[in-house]
Amino acid sequence: MIGGRVSQYHDITVPVSPDTPSWPGDAAAVIEPSARIGAGSSCNLSRMCFGSHAGTHVDAPFHFLPDGKKLEEMPLDALIGPCWVAD
Repeated sequence: MIGGRVSQYHDITVPVSPDTPSWPGDAAAVIEPSARIGAGSSCNLSRMCFGSHAGTHVDAPFHFLPDGKKLEEMPLDALIGPCWVAD
């Protein structure tokens, strides 16, 4: 509850796949199997490689400001609140 009214939370996360749009100049996301049960491994495991601008992400102040905070220095509640979602 925020300000006496019930709040709704919406997960707007875009899944990462080879088709996920990336920032111009960044390589496309690559997801490849590195272990498979069917091939004798004890688990299924994948290797993922993609740029930090792929899919849903947050640019920390450090991305634009030399002395800006890095994500690990920011409180989680700084990322929760009202927003505008563009499609």
